Amino acid sequence: MLRAMAVLPVLLWAGNAWAEDDDPVLAAALAQCPGAAVFVRADEQRGQALVQRLAGIVPAAPQLREQLLEMARIDQEARVGDWSPSMIERMLAVDAANLPRIKRIVADHGGLPGAREVGADGVSAAWLLVQHADRDVDFQRQVLDGIMPQVEGGEVSAHDFALLTDRVLVNAGRPQRYGSQLTAIDGQWQPKPMEAPDQVDQRRAALGQMPLADYLCVAMWMYPPPPASDGQ
Repeated sequence: MLRAMAVLPVLLWAGNAWAEDDDPVLAAALAQCPGAAVFVRADEQRGQALVQRLAGIVPAAPQLREQLLEMARIDQEARVGDWSPSMIERMLAVDAANLPRIKRIVADHGGLPGAREVGADGVSAAWLLVQHADRDVDFQRQVLDGIMPQVEGGEVSAHDFALLTDRVLVNAGRPQRYGSQLTAIDGQWQPKPMEAPDQVDQRRAALGQMPLADYLCVAMWMYPPPPASDGQ
């Protein structure tokens, strides 16, 4: 019998992943999923190019940057665990506490704060908090609708754009486009319903993203799903 659980939160956070040398879990996953490696390294190179472009620029809002990084750190700590009811309860409580704070930050800045204000890592942290603002899909959609200039400028990656696009669609009860939002079924990560599933790899390729099979492979190795329960 199928055993499904909540959507996998975020496969990789651009603020602390994509750096294979710094992340042994990611390095181990890529050893098992070699088709994903070229895409991960390309994203890492894009991130490094952004850092180099911003080199020497002191963020204009350092206190806000530190606030965003601390909120994101707590967000990620709440997502480390065994998917037990207590772990999920803790994760949802953190998301609920962060929601009014990130909404206020976005409102004050008319969208995600930019890299010149909070640094590239601050932008990634703000995006992460919006991604987990599942209680307010209208807020997530508002941010998504205004995020394209930051995608085009390299401050938000195509990977993150795809994740937020799918998150908004799933939270609105619609099929996702890129297959990034996953659910555990019989001990395996599977994508939530998608529009035109036979075209998902073409849509992912248009954003420079790895094929869905490679994405699922990395997810399995980095975030082992809960095992299927016999007879349940």
